[in-house]
Amino acid sequence: MTPKEELQGRIKRLQDKMTAVECDGVLILQNVDLYYFSGTMQNSRLYIPAFGEPVLFCRKNLNRAASECPWGLIPVSNYRSIPDSLSELGYPLPKRLGLEIDVLPAAVYLGLIRLFSGSEVLDASSWIGDLRAVKSPYEMEIIRRAGRKMADAFASVPSLIKLGRSELAAAMRVENELRKLGHQGCVRMRGFNQEFFYGHLLSGSNGCLASFNDGVTAGKGLGSFFPQGPGEKIIQVNEPIFLDYVGVFDGYNIDQTRMYVSGVLPERLKYAFQVALEIQARLTEHIKPGAVASDLYHLAFDIADGAGLSQNFMGYGSERVKFVGHGVGLELDERPVVAPGFRVSLEAGMVIALEPKFVIPGLGIAGIENTWLVTDSGAEKITVLPDELVTLPGDNILLSS
Repeated sequence: MTPKEELQGRIKRLQDKMTAVECDGVLILQNVDLYYFSGTMQNSRLYIPAFGEPVLFCRKNLNRAASECPWGLIPVSNYRSIPDSLSELGYPLPKRLGLEIDVLPAAVYLGLIRLFSGSEVLDASSWIGDLRAVKSPYEMEIIRRAGRKMADAFASVPSLIKLGRSELAAAMRVENELRKLGHQGCVRMRGFNQEFFYGHLLSGSNGCLASFNDGVTAGKGLGSFFPQGPGEKIIQVNEPIFLDYVGVFDGYNIDQTRMYVSGVLPERLKYAFQVALEIQARLTEHIKPGAVASDLYHLAFDIADGAGLSQNFMGYGSERVKFVGHGVGLELDERPVVAPGFRVSLEAGMVIALEPKFVIPGLGIAGIENTWLVTDSGAEKITVLPDELVTLPGDNILLSS
């Protein structure tokens, strides 16, 4: 359970942002933001005034919400009663009301506009995003534990991947190891229509298949109904086996990619993997408070270009994505984004996944991904598993199912 003093700090920092723009109250609806500020993810709405303690309006489940959230709790059967309840509690109705406009469905937003018809609506999304980008010591420790669990799970990967078995069968075994360590299964994302399930285990040319998702890797998946991730392709000798997995433990995401091969990796992929490691090394030298996110991207691209791999960097040709890293936390796609135009200075406490990757058509994908904590003195590696390409043992040919 999130300590009350941790929640109090988050509320105070949001209230500071509110008072700076004369916002009288913020109404939190989205599950992850609700958990961040209240400690619960029950069916509720959290009202945060510019001054004083928040109040939680809960429909279901009252007992769980009361045990998880330290703020005052008001049972409601219908959220339309919130303005009247605020008046009864002595809270003035907000003249300026903040909402999570980046994630609210239009129908919900329009309903709130009618409900708070006398309020000017402000977009609180950027305030919340900026707050969540900088992790507290409490959050940092959770994220560090997640990194150790991912290392423990991936230590067993060489024994789980068998030639002659499908990507899906291998992924099932990897995901079982993660689940045994407490992986929550669901990977939460803020972006509209963005979905992710555990991660991508891709082999050979399947790693070159792009899809709708905002990432380098996709894979064929199981069909047009979920067109990403491992599929029925059989894992073969002398081809890359690429594991891009999200570890989600105690609610927090970390991102990790490692490469494996049974036999010999094609020279072009081996070269691309070494360039990816070089990019990672150069970027982590520059990760410190004050570094600008867009500058890190341009540094990565220049190294890829100098290596003759600019057309393969973060995708291939027109399918390339325009970033090389992203913030992680309670959601996979947090701030900052290490991308052109994102001229945001890094701060101590930010947690960033750096993922230099190269797509080589016909052969597969090569690259690395680690999660890093920005500290006062530089970058701390959270995903502590060694980075090297792993050659699978010679007895990994599937003899029987």
